[in-house]
This record gives sequence, C-alpha cells and structure tokens, in this order.
Amino acid sequence: MRRIHALFAPALAAALFAPAPAQTSTQPASALPDAPQATAAALIHPNGPTVVMDTSMGRITCQFFERQAPKAVANFIGLAEGTKDWTDPTTKKKQRNKPYYDGTIFHRVIPEFMIQGGDPTGTGTGDPGYSFEDEFDPNLNFDQPGRLAMANSGPNTNASQFFITEQAYDSLSQHYTLFGQCDEPSILVVKTIARVERDSNDKPLTPVVLKKVTIIREGQSAPGTTVPQADQTKIVEISGAVEQGMLQYHSAPKYPIDAKQAGVSGRVQIEALIGTDGTIKNLKVIDGPQLLQQAALDAVKSWHYHPYLLNGQPVEVRTTVNVIFTLGR
Repeated sequence: MRRIHALFAPALAAALFAPAPAQTSTQPASALPDAPQATAAALIHPNGPTVVMDTSMGRITCQFFERQAPKAVANFIGLAEGTKDWTDPTTKKKQRNKPYYDGTIFHRVIPEFMIQGGDPTGTGTGDPGYSFEDEFDPNLNFDQPGRLAMANSGPNTNASQFFITEQAYDSLSQHYTLFGQCDEPSILVVKTIARVERDSNDKPLTPVVLKKVTIIREGQSAPGTTVPQADQTKIVEISGAVEQGMLQYHSAPKYPIDAKQAGVSGRVQIEALIGTDGTIKNLKVIDGPQLLQQAALDAVKSWHYHPYLLNGQPVEVRTTVNVIFTLGR
C-alpha cells in the first residue's frame, strides 16, 4: 500500500488529539519584584538557516528550529539543495544532485488551517523513498500562526511533505514535527494560497507552484526577485479574512445618534482598495443600513494595514471591509 502523507483536517485533528498540557516554568523568580516570569516556551526562537520559498503567489520566508528538530531541518535542506539522494516516486529511479522541491505544487490547501506541499506527484501520496522519526520539543507547539512542520501518515513517518499553518492550532502539538517559523508577510501569502478555488479533495484547481526553494545561511543575502512591470501595478483580490489579518490600526466607528434613536443596527459592507503603503482608498458602500453608511465610511478612512506582498514586492489589493454596529441593551 502506498504511504499517504495526509495532514488531518481541522475537525478530525480536534477529535483525535487533545491539546498539549500546559508547561510549568521551574526557573527562579525574576530579580525584579512582581515581574512576569519567562517560560521555557517563550525563550524558544528560530535558530538555524532561513528558507525562502518563491511560489507562483508570492514569497514565503521561514527560519528553522535547527536545535529542536535537527533531523527534519537537515532533511529539508538536503532535499531542497539536491545534496541528499532520493527516489523519484513516479519513475522509481534514484536522483542525485537534483533539487527535490523546485517545480512541485501545493496539493492541499484549507482556509483557516494550512497549506501542504512537498510531493513531486502532486497527489499527496509521493515521497522520496524513505522516512525518519519524529522530533518533538515539549516547549515548541502550534501556538501561533506560520508554523512550518512535517506532514506524516502516523508516528515516525516523516519524509518530504510539509505544511504551513495560517493560525494557531493546538491539537497538532506533539503530533507533527515542527521545524520552522515563517514571518508575518509570509503568513499573508499562506492565507491567500489557502483561499484559492479548490476541488473536493482541497487541491487547488489552478496549480500553486513552488518555483524555487533557496536556503540562506548566516551571512548570506536572500535572492533577489525580478518582478515584471505589470506585477508592480497589479491589483490582487483578497478575502475579508485576509484583510483582517493585514489590519494594523483601526478606529471604532461613531454610532450616529439618529440611528441609535431609530434602533438601527447591523453591518455595513464596503468595497475598498488597500494601497502599497497600507492606506485604504476607493471606498464604496456595497450594502448596509442607510443611517450607518456614512459613519462606517468615516471610520474606515483612517484604518491602516500592513502592505501586501506578492513575489516580495508590495502590491495593491481589492477587498471587502465589514463594519459592525451593535446596539447595547
């Protein structure tokens, strides 16, 4: 039977795996009175080389947890650079000095969860012809977005497939080898990939390609990105969920007195364009109570966002912004 490197879907993962137990610090109290005590988990930071994944939908940059998962990191680097031999899952021929990941696709994407890749067959069943054991650190868990981890088909079946989470997902902790952390702009790219149109098996209808994987060691610079002139002015469509993730500053709307007196509440939906500098413009009301529309527009005009990156460069994005008005009792 062919090994299936499948990452459990959110509902299944929640059903099968209980969250990891909370960690209790045993370190001495801080010298400062009443100061919060640092936990072991808070002291774990990425400590290895950096991987740059140039995809057809933007650049993803992650740094490895080399001390916590040395085997997983060495395996990923060896496959990425072609220094590790592997067996082509289609032809069954040994491959040497050939990068494994370049040209593969993200074969499984799930919004609010993760994107998965690392299979040359693009089916979720391919591997490099070997597997290796899990590496778990009790203080390193899926407690924040952007975790880079190995997919598996059970204990100690790590091979080549990996996934990147778009949000914290505690039920995965201590069940999947976590070996890297992606930066904030990369998480936005992950969110965008996770929301492409896909089939019933969560495979994108239009392939999302992992064009090139580059390993950056200490003292080295990230590879440059050549962006066609057309891409520099390209407008990208994003969902409201991605828009919320980009939001850096927002002011609450002022509830119009006449709307309060009339007992009017609800949602105002606004179409907007977020510029390369993170400012919002081209506001247009799509739907919502008439008495609330101007207050929603006035509030949104001052909102500010993190610039959206495509292939490492800021681009404008069109999105939908929702402003909620709720009357208190």
